[in-house]
Amino acid sequence: MTGNSVEKINIKNLSIDYKTKLGIITAVENISFELAEGKSIGIVGESGSGKSTLGFALIRSLPENGSVRSGSIIVKDKDILNIQEKNFNKIYRWKEISMIFQGSMNSLDPVFSVENQMREILKVHKIKDRREHHLIIKKALTAVGLDPEAVIKRYPHELSGGMKQRIVIANALLLEPSIL
Repeated sequence: MTGNSVEKINIKNLSIDYKTKLGIITAVENISFELAEGKSIGIVGESGSGKSTLGFALIRSLPENGSVRSGSIIVKDKDILNIQEKNFNKIYRWKEISMIFQGSMNSLDPVFSVENQMREILKVHKIKDRREHHLIIKKALTAVGLDPEAVIKRYPHELSGGMKQRIVIANALLLEPSIL
């Protein structure tokens, strides 16, 4: 990167394959890009072109039959593909790098309230104080244009599709990742 911009992510020659009954299928082939702090990038392509696969690779959540064949994903001068899973989960996943998944209708658990689902994310990431939970959850819901008091006790089936999508976005923002 040049100038005064701070590089957040640098993907170099990334190739991702899936092992199937029909053989190896390449989903992403030699993609490279750099992204500076505060900047955005749009990845476009038709269905099945590898956009979601790229996202899953960034958070190291490829399905079992998926694997990175070659390339690197550099975040803050570290190739995250070479970090042990335990450390990646502790330091990077959802904290530094987060993802907004497609299909918000399916990504929320129907038996838990919005609050309980968001609290679970915070607990898993070692944020224990319930008062702090409330403040973090309120901030994330407000950031996506929802009234926290109106949605926090509700269940997914009580929300519109647009509200569910915003809850999913709030979940992705909960730990204030630098890469989304």
